[in-house]
Formats: sequence, C-alpha cells, structure tokens
Amino acid sequence: MRGHPVFVAEHATATCFRGCLEKWYGIPKDRELTKLEQECIVDIIMTWIEKELKK
Repeated sequence: MRGHPVFVAEHATATCFRGCLEKWYGIPKDRELTKLEQECIVDIIMTWIEKELKK
C-alpha cells in the first residue's frame, strides 16, 4: 500500500489511525465511526487527492 494515493492522503490528512482522528478531529477512538464521520473523512481524503492531482 505504501505509495498508494489513498495511503499517502490518509497520512497527509491525519485520517490514517483512530488515534490521529481523535487528536486532530476530536473523534473518540473507543466507538464506531458514524456514517457522517465516515463521509467527512472520505471528503477530506478526496479533497487532498484532488488538490494533489492539480499540481
């Protein structure tokens, strides 16, 4: 997975691990993600990828 655009984007946006989601986005790691949280995380990742593709 190393080098895969989504892998890179997850790390660049701090959406890679539950600890990062808690630290940077305030999403507790001791429960499942809500549908809205999942959608927001995907939006963050996709926005980053789209910006990188325009470079």
